Formats: sequence, structure tokens, C-alpha cells
Amino acid sequence: MTFKTFFPTNMGNKIAVEITCEPSGNCDDNGFTFKGYTMRWLALAAQLVPDVADQIWPYIQASGEGAAGQCSGGTDGKTCGMRWNSTTWDGTYGVGQQMSALSAVGANMIKANTGLKKPYTTKTGGTSKGDPSAGSGGGQTGTLPNVYTDKVSTSDKAGAGVVTAIVLCIILGGSYWMVTG
Repeated sequence: MTFKTFFPTNMGNKIAVEITCEPSGNCDDNGFTFKGYTMRWLALAAQLVPDVADQIWPYIQASGEGAAGQCSGGTDGKTCGMRWNSTTWDGTYGVGQQMSALSAVGANMIKANTGLKKPYTTKTGGTSKGDPSAGSGGGQTGTLPNVYTDKVSTSDKAGAGVVTAIVLCIILGGSYWMVTG
């Protein structure tokens, strides 16, 4: 479904298209970024599920080439546009276009750098150890810092109740004043 929706055959050969706005030329800031998210998600799917990688990679590669070809505009000659199915800069620019193009090119790097290996786990060669204290100096691995193990006293509960009552009175009083004022 992703390929039928976001890679229409009438708009390019396996190149991503933001179908809601790109054909009509009325993309907003969100529209400019969505192709980049799609590229990253497809690359991750190819990495995590090697059985579908051969189906996904032609789309990632074609879109990456299209995005790189679109990054030839602006006064610096490196500004990226939105229409990856054209090698001529389309005149659009902004952080969304730059981010999407970077995502498309970067998605191709996953295959180049890892050969589509799955991410490491403790069973497949990962060596990271957990640290419940999260580097806060709470002692050895496996112990929580004191701030998390303090008991809540009755005076703590009473203080929290008083503060809650004061905030509630301020909110209700302010609401009454706004409605009747």
C-alpha cells in the first residue's frame, strides 16, 4: 500500500511523492517533511525485516538519487527542492525540503554502512549494560538514587493538598472573573 500511495508510477520511476500537496504545488511546512519520514521508516523496515529489503531498496535508491539531483538550487547551488522526480531545482526551499532530502540520501547509507544487519541485541553481540541510576551517581548499577526511594510522609501529603487547593482556587477564581468580568 505504501508503494501504491506514495510512489505513483505516473509521477516518477519509484520516486517518493507527497501526494497530498506536491502535484498541486501547495505543500506547507508539514508536507515538505513527510517524504523524509517515509524514507527513514522504509529504510528501518528494510533493515529490521530483511525478507522485504529487496522490495524496498529500489524505491529508497531511486528517491535518494532524485533528492540528491534536486539539491542544486539557491544562491549556494546546494539548496534542495521538493520534486525529486525532476533534476532541475523546483524553486522551493526550506528546512523541510533540506531535511527530507537528507533523509532520502541518509536512508541509502544504512545499506552502505551495515550491509542490512539487524540492530545488535544482547544475544547478537550488543555489549551495553543497563544503569537504572541513569548516570546520576546513585551508586552501583542496579540501585536507584535516594531521591527515588524516599518515603512520602504525612506532612508531604498535607503540603501537596494545601498547594493543590491554592492552585484550584486561583484557577476557579480566574475563570469566574473571566466569565463575569
